[in-house]
Amino acid sequence: MTDITPPVVNVSAGSRTLEIDTGELLFPGLVLAFCLFYYWDTHTLPDLSMLYAGPLLYMTAALAVVTVFQQAVSVDGSGDQGESGLEIAMVAPAPDTAAETTSNDRIFTVRNAVLLVALTTVYIVALEPIGFIITTTGYLAVTLYLFGEESLFVLTLYSIGFTFLLWFVFIEWLGVPV
Repeated sequence: MTDITPPVVNVSAGSRTLEIDTGELLFPGLVLAFCLFYYWDTHTLPDLSMLYAGPLLYMTAALAVVTVFQQAVSVDGSGDQGESGLEIAMVAPAPDTAAETTSNDRIFTVRNAVLLVALTTVYIVALEPIGFIITTTGYLAVTLYLFGEESLFVLTLYSIGFTFLLWFVFIEWLGVPV
């Protein structure tokens, strides 16, 4: 893969500095774009047809916004107190972080990306004949292992716990028919 890293945008206003990692904005930005498209496409439907999709849409959009502020944006208050005005700077990531990781240390490689696509395809095909709980638990465990988790306890706990959380949210809470 290439060693292209997205820039970090620094916005300074007085004593505060806002740092935005543009690479971390990609996924939540796509999620928000899909939420906006989905809302625009379905907002004219009758209220009853939005019974299941409404809460899920709003929760997804809220989680995307939280992800932006949790992962991509940080505020630093250690600026010079005497400055006033707004200063915006795009900073390239430090080159030493790229030099520290070798190709063997990287988790997301082309090989892992291809394996993830193949694994997702197998998951989608196996979902109907095998069932949601077994297929999802296996998919999550193998995906976690693929991306570096080696603890059997963590793999088991996370896979089973998240599968039952998904099941509870969609089947019990939202009432999606099976």
